[in-house]
Amino acid sequence: MFRRRIAEWWGAVAGGRRSVKHPALLLMWFLTLASLPYSIAVFIILRLRSIRPVGVDVPVISVGNMVVGGTGKTPIVIYLARRLVKAGHSVAVVSRGYGRTGRGTALVSRGERPIAAWREVGDEAYLTALLTRGASVVVATKRAHGIRYAVDRLGAGVIILDDAFQHLQVARDLDVVAVDALHPVGNGMMLPAGTLREHPLGIARAGLIIATRCDSVGGARQVRATLGALAHAVPVVETRMRPAEFWDVTTGKALDPGAFRTGRLLAVAGIANPSGFFTMLEGLGFALADRVAFPDHHAYSIQDLAELEKRLEAAKARAVLTTEKDAVRLGGWRPPVPVIAVGIDLEVLRGQEFLDDALTAVMRS
Repeated sequence: MFRRRIAEWWGAVAGGRRSVKHPALLLMWFLTLASLPYSIAVFIILRLRSIRPVGVDVPVISVGNMVVGGTGKTPIVIYLARRLVKAGHSVAVVSRGYGRTGRGTALVSRGERPIAAWREVGDEAYLTALLTRGASVVVATKRAHGIRYAVDRLGAGVIILDDAFQHLQVARDLDVVAVDALHPVGNGMMLPAGTLREHPLGIARAGLIIATRCDSVGGARQVRATLGALAHAVPVVETRMRPAEFWDVTTGKALDPGAFRTGRLLAVAGIANPSGFFTMLEGLGFALADRVAFPDHHAYSIQDLAELEKRLEAAKARAVLTTEKDAVRLGGWRPPVPVIAVGIDLEVLRGQEFLDDALTAVMRS
């Protein structure tokens, strides 16, 4: 519980959603000092990685971000994979498989359902395979090996590299950067004092910026105000995340949200920005009797599930609402009420032409 609260506090402060107050100022001072050597190390590593990138003989699209987590990167990967599959391309998503127990290169899906356990390949890769029919998914400790596997053994004609903006060892034809329109650079500080993975100047490498949560701020004004001077020639696509479907985690069946909209609900989220998920549910009219946040990629233990059942009973909730990524990790949980996953789709609000032109240029290359 204590570690979870610390993680939640750091996420809110580093993400720019909460100001630092006494007595946490001393801790923030130490984190700021620690960010200085990190900044220097990242600068050197990125320079070394970019010296001789590995070339690939098929188009490569990288999807990444400037900060750690919470920008909607996975829905963007799924959206792009679906678009390219629909256009008739043989698509493979290659990921490192964050948090997985396996090593080396592993096949997650051949374009149908996942053929590996989520713990072996990571929750995001598993979810991507679950939601992108027609696109293969591969995880690899070394992305170059994963690309070679996808091209040689799966016949991939285009590669989508997941979370690879800072992975400069592999050449790419397009760098797509996901940016949260509310907090484009978090609190503006590098790790561990902030959420920035590298200096904001790195955004100049992007070929396309996809700004998420634009419905909350009336467009991408904050993105342009924060990053516009550093990437004035980079097109910005304005998007939002909208609920696409609700499904029962136990049975996999689609549900009508009207059936449980009037009851008391427990919301559970183990993602980088759980508050955004809770706010979305409330905006949809759901009555949240309680909400529980866990760290991103959290592997739920027996103790966690016991705590959730206590919270469920105390709240007198008739159902649990959770994210699709959490549904992957909660698949074996059988509480006395339904566990309902909320499916999210990316919706383009403005700048569709920028996205279309970028994908067309990549495939022509």
